[in-house]
Amino acid sequence: MYKVAIIDDEVIITRGLSKNIEWEANGFEVVGTAMNGEEGMSLVAEKRPHLIITDIRMPFVDGFEFTEQVVKAYPDTKVLMLTSYDDFDYAKRALQLKVFDYLLKPVDSGKLLDTAKRAIKELEYESEIKQKVIEGLPLLRQQFLVKLFNGKLTPEEINSGIDFLGLQLTAERFVVILLKADDYSYPEYQNRFGKEILKYCIINVSEETLSSLAKGLVFNSNEDEVVIIVFAEGDREKAERQAYEIAEAIRVNVEKFLKTTVTAGIGFSYELTAEIAFSYQDARSSLEFRHILGTNRVLTISDTGLGPRKDSTQFDGMEKELALKVKLGLEGEALSILNTMEQSIIESQSISLSKMRLIGVGITVLLYKELEEQAKQLDDFYTIYNQQQQMQTVYEIFACIRKLVIELVSIVNHQRDKQMKKVIHRVVEYMELHYDQEGLSLQDVSSVVHISPTYLSIIFKKEKNINFSEFLNQLRMKKAMELLRMSDLKSYEVAEKVGFKNPHYFSLCFRKYTGVSPSEYKNA
Repeated sequence: MYKVAIIDDEVIITRGLSKNIEWEANGFEVVGTAMNGEEGMSLVAEKRPHLIITDIRMPFVDGFEFTEQVVKAYPDTKVLMLTSYDDFDYAKRALQLKVFDYLLKPVDSGKLLDTAKRAIKELEYESEIKQKVIEGLPLLRQQFLVKLFNGKLTPEEINSGIDFLGLQLTAERFVVILLKADDYSYPEYQNRFGKEILKYCIINVSEETLSSLAKGLVFNSNEDEVVIIVFAEGDREKAERQAYEIAEAIRVNVEKFLKTTVTAGIGFSYELTAEIAFSYQDARSSLEFRHILGTNRVLTISDTGLGPRKDSTQFDGMEKELALKVKLGLEGEALSILNTMEQSIIESQSISLSKMRLIGVGITVLLYKELEEQAKQLDDFYTIYNQQQQMQTVYEIFACIRKLVIELVSIVNHQRDKQMKKVIHRVVEYMELHYDQEGLSLQDVSSVVHISPTYLSIIFKKEKNINFSEFLNQLRMKKAMELLRMSDLKSYEVAEKVGFKNPHYFSLCFRKYTGVSPSEYKNA
């Protein structure tokens, strides 16, 4: 049975709504009535009805105030509002309060019952959706954290995701620890545990160890890794020392209780939630040196000689300069910048493969972001991302970026040529309509197409193979020739119609163009 509460200051109304409608036969139970909003809140708090039917005009606390309190305290409860007044402002305010429906008195019993049934159907649907969300929360959290680690979320998306998923990601500093079992491929452990069971056991040990030492999250990555976000306190050095102690304790406990070993990689500590991605990539970089420094130990990013990541990369803004050159269609200059960046990385000799992939993805992301319109004509970003994640050398990654740059430059230049043709077409159309305007200038026409006179002069010459003034003169002479042949206009009249106030100057221009005077041409 769905519980119904009726709130109205008119006894005859509450009695009529309670007794004259077949509530029970339709799956409802009237759990109480009240004479005003104040009494109504006490009733709602005690009975927790699924549906409330309330009048708008009531003493002490009216229907609007009452509904506002109900919506705030019991957001799942459905509210039907009743009123004797067909007032648009009432209806508008009711909608603002997100009431289910707004009905005019006197209320037809059948209509009220149908409305109540619709309200309950919506309640059931919302309940079903919430249940599905609750059941899917573990998967949604995992997908969210994967995107967070890979730096694919904006600060706004991070904040909304944390709120929606109920994640506690609040700390002075964040440090990521990555754990990788040393025996995933070892036959003995494959048989005893199986990869996923072994990983599950490592997660359990990690959770118990972390909870005894600090606050944080343990996360089952899609990869072979177990990810731990430590919620650390204090300055950077203290936070990273705390993470090291946690990682070492986990390593010891895994060896003690699971009779196997793990290697831990630790990133630098960072203050912002969005920077968890930096710490994650740092931790992955530190694990890259496992084959050199050995297994069954804790490796820190400091061991690699790398420094903490900052918002500005090691290239001092060269990435943005690269994007600018591509936007301008300057292939040679763009490739020159890429070569400099590549050489800088090769000469450093301290960047791990995972770090190199991150750099490659960063440059690629910037190009896709800065040239979003052009990039739509290329492969999807994640296709290139996945390709880069499979690459094994600096040369391969930069070859991929170089190919992307050349393709983007080609698209930029093609679009510019296409746009240039459109601009020149508009310019010619405008000149054909206004050639009779004396003193028509490059400045006049450039203002129509919203580009500078200098740029218009350049692209006009490139597209038409003739400069602006010569083209205008040709246009005027051809029009003058038509008028002289096809009309009885005098030479000075023709001059005026094609934009020449000075007939003598018109005659000089006409002779230069045709080899004869206007009168000779007309009489020929």
